[in-house]
Amino acid sequence: MAYMPLDKSKLHLDRSKMTKIYDLSAPWGSDTPLWPFPGVRQDLLFPRGQYLERFHKRTMTYTGTLHAGTHMDAPNHVLHEEEVDRPRNGYSLDEIPLEYCIGSGVVLDMRYLKDEFNAKWDAAGGDPKKFGEIWVELKPEHFEKALKKDGLEIRENDWVVVNTGFQHFWRLNNDKYYNYYPGMGPDVAKWLIFEKKIKGIAGTWGATDAPLWHHPLKEQMPWLDENYRTATGKDPTVEYPDYEPCHRLFMQHGVCTIENAGGNMDEVTGKRMTIAAFPFRCEMADGGFVRLVAWEEGSF
Repeated sequence: MAYMPLDKSKLHLDRSKMTKIYDLSAPWGSDTPLWPFPGVRQDLLFPRGQYLERFHKRTMTYTGTLHAGTHMDAPNHVLHEEEVDRPRNGYSLDEIPLEYCIGSGVVLDMRYLKDEFNAKWDAAGGDPKKFGEIWVELKPEHFEKALKKDGLEIRENDWVVVNTGFQHFWRLNNDKYYNYYPGMGPDVAKWLIFEKKIKGIAGTWGATDAPLWHHPLKEQMPWLDENYRTATGKDPTVEYPDYEPCHRLFMQHGVCTIENAGGNMDEVTGKRMTIAAFPFRCEMADGGFVRLVAWEEGSF
C-alpha cells in the first residue's frame, strides 16, 4: 500500500512521561554557515535520488564538508599519526572511544561576552578603525568566573560546555559569528587539559581556537588580518604565532572537541548535566556531525 492514512488514536508514545533531552546542536542544511576560508568554497548539496511523488520514498545524498553545523573534530584533522597515541585515544573519527563521548559536565555562562561585544560594536558603528580590543581570548579566569557565578566546579573527566551567547548570531550575522566569537588559546587549553583533566570541550564558537589563532592570518583570513591591524595597530603574526594550537593540544591528549554548539543551550546554562555527543563510525572521517545533547543527572 503506497498511501497510509493516519489514525492518531493508535499513537501510544507519550513524551511527557520521558526524560527531557536538551538539544545543544545547531540545525544545518543547504544554508548552513561555513568556516570562511578565502576563495570560493563547495556548498552543502542535498540532491534527491528518489522522491515521494514518484517512488513513494525519498532518498537524499549529501555532498559537502563534514565540518559543518555542530560537529566533532578527529585527531587526523590536524595531527600526523605519529603525533597521536592511536591505540589509546583513536585517530580517525570512528576510533574515538565512546567512553570519551558521554559523561557528567558543566554548562558555563559566559553570555556577558556577547553583551560586551555588542556594546563595543555599536559604539564603533561597525567600523574597525574604532573597534579597539574587541576580540576576546578566553583565559582560565573566564572559566573560574563562570564557575563561581553558578557554584559549579570542573571535576576530572568532566565535559565542559561554554555558552558565549554567540550562537544567537548563527545565520543572523555570520560575519560576527565567525570573525569575533570569544574563543580559546593555548593557555586555557593547557589549563583544561593538565590541571582540570577534562575529556570533552564544546562551545558556541566557530572553532575550538579563537579566530585570531589561524596563523598566518593574512593568508587564512586576510579580511580579519586587516581589521585586527586597523583596530589595534598590532601584528597578528606576532600576537598569535601559531595555527590552531588548541585543536592539536586537545586532540593529542584525547579530549573531544565540538564546534558550533547552540540549540537550547540557554535552558541548561549554569547547571551540571549529563552531556553526550556520539560521532558516526566513518573510517575516513577527520570530523563529523554530532547531536550534542544534555539531560538532568539521575533522570533516567
